[in-house]
Amino acid sequence: MTRTNDGPAAMLEGLDAELFAPGLLHELRQPLMGADAAATLLERLAGAELGRREEWHILRAQLARIADIVNGYEELLQPDRVAPSAFAVAPVVARAVELLAHRVRPLRDGFRFDGGWVGAGWGRPAALVHAATNLVANAVDAVEAREGASRVEVRVLLGRAGAGVEVRVSDDGEGIPVDLRARVFEPRFTTKPPGKGTGLGLHIARRLMAHTGGEVYLVAEEDPARLPWAATEFCIALPAPPDGGGE
Repeated sequence: MTRTNDGPAAMLEGLDAELFAPGLLHELRQPLMGADAAATLLERLAGAELGRREEWHILRAQLARIADIVNGYEELLQPDRVAPSAFAVAPVVARAVELLAHRVRPLRDGFRFDGGWVGAGWGRPAALVHAATNLVANAVDAVEAREGASRVEVRVLLGRAGAGVEVRVSDDGEGIPVDLRARVFEPRFTTKPPGKGTGLGLHIARRLMAHTGGEVYLVAEEDPARLPWAATEFCIALPAPPDGGGE
């Protein structure tokens, strides 16, 4: 008797993806809300002492990041659920960096965030947090993969042609081989070692930003705004608000 493959992938093929993904996000949100409520109760019971513990701030940041991931996926599945709006980009990027504080802190002076440009972009803040955390985490992964001093820099800049806002994430890791650069946004394609990446982060980040006219791209070496020391630089480009508000 021939046995069929009854593994997880085979079982998922029979499920309605339109129901499965939203259902999974709903199920994730329930324990997330419970964990957040428990954390809030612990803060009330322990008082200021708990707030002085670095481990507690890491836990809080990771709960916040999970919430942002769930929100990001919900926006991907229901792009009309949250209307796009004008918003200050630098504080949103600063939040993304804060969510990864435990990753960037070991870089010490090798990490720099320049949020000097205070212009407004158009889109959804949650989508930008999702995209920015993905790019920064990828940059940290890239520099952790090699020995020696490392550099990662995040910049908020005026957009090309003097409109909109750009978020540039640069690193001096190993870089992306020329023959693979055209594939970095393909779903399930990754240059990371087995077990280190799903190949979905860049693909989803690009789709989220595209919903409101933004884009995510790998910066060309001849780009005049690219940092000269960067082995890899990605850009999140947000359009200007339709009425020019917030510029």
